[in-house]
Amino acid sequence: MDHLDRIVKMLAAEPLEERMAAAIVLGELGVKSPPVIDGLLGLALGEVPVLQQKSLDALAKLGPKKVAPKLFPLLLAHDKQVQQAAHRAIAAIGEEIVPAIKAKMATAGAEERRALDAVLAELGGKEAFSTLLASLTASDAQAAKAAAMAVRTQIKGADAKQKKAYLAETERFLKQQEKTGGAPAAVAAALQILGYLEDEKTIETLVHYASDEKAAPSVRQEAIIALRFPLQKKIAVKEVIGALIDAAAAEDRMLAQTALMTLGGLEITSAQARRMEKLLHHPEIDRARFAIEQLGRQQGADAGKLLVGVLATGDKKRAELAANALHDNLDAVPFLTKALLEATDADRAWQIRNVLRPFAKKIGAAAKKQILEEAIEGLAQHSPGWEALLGVARDADPAGTAEALRGLITKLKKAKKLEQVLPVLGILGRSEHATPEDLYALTALELAKSQKDLRPTARAADECLKLIDKLVKLGFDVSTALKKDKSLDLEALYYVGFHFIEDDHALGQELLEEVVKKGGRTKLAKMAKNKLALAA
Repeated sequence: MDHLDRIVKMLAAEPLEERMAAAIVLGELGVKSPPVIDGLLGLALGEVPVLQQKSLDALAKLGPKKVAPKLFPLLLAHDKQVQQAAHRAIAAIGEEIVPAIKAKMATAGAEERRALDAVLAELGGKEAFSTLLASLTASDAQAAKAAAMAVRTQIKGADAKQKKAYLAETERFLKQQEKTGGAPAAVAAALQILGYLEDEKTIETLVHYASDEKAAPSVRQEAIIALRFPLQKKIAVKEVIGALIDAAAAEDRMLAQTALMTLGGLEITSAQARRMEKLLHHPEIDRARFAIEQLGRQQGADAGKLLVGVLATGDKKRAELAANALHDNLDAVPFLTKALLEATDADRAWQIRNVLRPFAKKIGAAAKKQILEEAIEGLAQHSPGWEALLGVARDADPAGTAEALRGLITKLKKAKKLEQVLPVLGILGRSEHATPEDLYALTALELAKSQKDLRPTARAADECLKLIDKLVKLGFDVSTALKKDKSLDLEALYYVGFHFIEDDHALGQELLEEVVKKGGRTKLAKMAKNKLALAA
């Protein structure tokens, strides 16, 4: 005992090193006598941080319950290490200190409450946890959030039984708050704790709060954040998706943003995609963009139908987003064809056509037939949108479209609507399924309306001469066709003959000779004769 007394007396020695050494040794010896406790407490309450720290570490090993309340002010010491040492010393006492903490909470300020909450979180027992939850009701939002964060570390190290107890206690606390109209900050912190448990059993409670439109946005937001933990890499149930979409459509932007971010991390099934419709036409384009992009990642008829609806009826920006999102959704084809057939705006019809183009061969037989029929009728009537319909018809069935165009040409000729024949022939003649006969019919009409300007620059730009050159290269007997064509006069033959004889082509000589033969003594015949002589 003489040695112990001597060490205790060293706690009051002048040299700092002696006091420090004495504190360390007494802590290691584990002696809990009043002189030891009083001496260490004196150093802890002193003003030398290094001595405070060492004495507090010694008290942590001794665990004196009676002096612990005197250490509470040190939780707010200026020195960070002293704060941490005081925390360790108080927590070392265990659950026996909880009543003292509970009593202190009644008069503690915000910073001190936060420090005491951290101690309760570390203690982790039932009474400590219940006290921490109760303290949330008197905490501001920041303090309540810090308390929940403090619990997180304890939860990570807890076993299944302890986690179950935390869950039961937290849900009990939430029910009590719901009955008494608890402070949003307290409820939000409790929901935060539920999230840290990462237990699927919390989903029902969290969805309840996330869906509650009467709850404060901060509460709904915290419930949504908490949902991320039990839902990690899982397909969300429909109730979760519904709650998140409702929150994403809410007026509060922070809440909406949180919901959108949470939705973005979930795997949403095709059937659940239908719930996204609520966001597609939201006034804020960013929320609509999110929904469109989410649906774009889905395959299936439900997502396709919703996106086609936006493409067909949404504003310009949404329609563009929907068009991009539909680029590889084969299940959207029936809805795209229906939207195309119902489109009354030419620009929108063309936009639908561009989306449908890669899938044109997948269009059903009945739909192909209807599109082709309406395209041909629209072309004949000059109805808006016929170009898009015809484009899809051609993509889906090029040969059938070419045949339908030939039928329309025949019909127009019989009705003597010759002014309408040329545009249709132009469409047919420039298609890959045009026959040489189709091409010649177009050529004859182009030649009939040509200015027949013999200047080289004019001839180089003349479409009918380009078409004749193409027919020649295809091996078509242009000379015979032109000679037999009663719709063409000698001037037309002279014009073509003049052009080709300039290129030293046999077609030029044949046509000019025909003009000489049939022209008699006309000026045109003489011109043809002179041209032949010059070329000889």
